[in-house]
Amino acid sequence: MASQCQGAAYLGRYVVVVDEDIDAYDINDVLWAMRSRADPVDATEILRRCRSGPLDPIIPRERKGLNSRMIIDACWPFEWRDRFPPAAEISVERQQALLKK
Repeated sequence: MASQCQGAAYLGRYVVVVDEDIDAYDINDVLWAMRSRADPVDATEILRRCRSGPLDPIIPRERKGLNSRMIIDACWPFEWRDRFPPAAEISVERQQALLKK
């Protein structure tokens, strides 16, 4: 699981899972997916007692080395795979014209 790999384990707290139409390296795309595809009650899980680092500033001294993680599923529900609404898009030309204005 991505939340437990070595790179994410040290001071990691949040993992967001997105569909292939979302650019995972673009924070605006990821935030859009979270706002439009993730219902907090159904799309989040909390993992407790995950590996962390001793320098984690939010963890009390007696619990150093462990923290929790929130997994956010920002994907369309699989049951909806045939009914996904299309994403609103703007052409590059129209976007450039608006920015020029």
